[in-house]
Amino acid sequence: MLHRRRLLQLAGCGLPAWPQARAAGDEGWPLQLLRTGDLGGLPWVQIELQGQPTRWLVDSGASAALVSPALAERLRLEPLSPMRVAMAGGVQTLPRHRLPPLPGTGMTGEMPALTLDLQQLLGPTGARLDGALGAPWLRERRLRFDFAGGRLVPVAAVAQPPAGAAVLPLRWEQGLPQVSLAIGDRPPDEFVLDTGNAGAMLIFAGRAARLLGDAPALPETAVRELGGTVRARLARLAALSAPGWTAQQVPAALEGRDGPQRGPALDRLAGSLGVGLFEPGALTLDGPGQRLWVELPGLPTPPPLPGGFGLRLEQRGSLTVSAVLDGGPAAAAGVRSGDQVQAVDGADARDWSVPQAWAALAGREQAVWQLWRGSASSTVPLRRERFFPLLR
Repeated sequence: MLHRRRLLQLAGCGLPAWPQARAAGDEGWPLQLLRTGDLGGLPWVQIELQGQPTRWLVDSGASAALVSPALAERLRLEPLSPMRVAMAGGVQTLPRHRLPPLPGTGMTGEMPALTLDLQQLLGPTGARLDGALGAPWLRERRLRFDFAGGRLVPVAAVAQPPAGAAVLPLRWEQGLPQVSLAIGDRPPDEFVLDTGNAGAMLIFAGRAARLLGDAPALPETAVRELGGTVRARLARLAALSAPGWTAQQVPAALEGRDGPQRGPALDRLAGSLGVGLFEPGALTLDGPGQRLWVELPGLPTPPPLPGGFGLRLEQRGSLTVSAVLDGGPAAAAGVRSGDQVQAVDGADARDWSVPQAWAALAGREQAVWQLWRGSASSTVPLRRERFFPLLR
């Protein structure tokens, strides 16, 4: 389901002010990426519900709609019986509420929604999100995720893929969209298309074990999922392909053996394909037509920024480096876990949230960080590097 996202506002509480909410119409919704890491983001839109602006993730990896307990209480939604569900992050028993139609989304009736505090997944910023529109809603629609242009746009049934777009077959199994992709010259594997995965690719533990068998030493990171936090190793996949389409040097997180148990429907999959791979362009999910259109025009080979600055951030009152990845630019520059971020390129960052920091750095090749350690301040220039080892 959700894995770990472009904010324009760089001051305040973490989520930007939105224009007045309205029905999507032919122009769709403004689409934002909520960034919690160095790559990709979680796509979300604003919808007015019962006269109140509400914020919703658009998550193709969620097998049901989600609603936050706070919104369920505020709107006095009707409670339903709990349900045990399998999601990409693990198997959970969750309460449910009856969600009223969301204006402008094409929902014509009420819909059951799992009740989940998104703060479990995204930290403090998640508490300000009201829910998620999941795979059942997406399956009935044709939607273009224009990540580069910042729009979520309905697509007409008679529309044809634009020139240069790759068209991939899409299957719906166990309620989730899946695509068949080959890593390098290996036989194709099945992946869930998960717009709730901020990164480019997450490879589940079973498939990761086979890939890691002959791999060199890889830097580690922590992956936060519904099933908890697991360790994962970072690599670049030399090639990821389907008939008529190939992506090169794809950044991937490979789960360790302590990956969550997701249930038979998802444990048989190789992993999830996320937003980070498509954010320089657009992705059209044609649910009824069972097609996926991939638009990544004019990108160099290999694509930009498949590595990063090599650090993680967290909120400890002030913005703080929570981890430094082996072999990355931050490690080479002497950055340490616990360093406090004072400024980025001269802009005061002490009160920034984690999404604000990554939004400020999105698409940037380099930045000058001012850090505070103990009683001393230091200025560290960092440049993004493709430091993840390459797996062929």
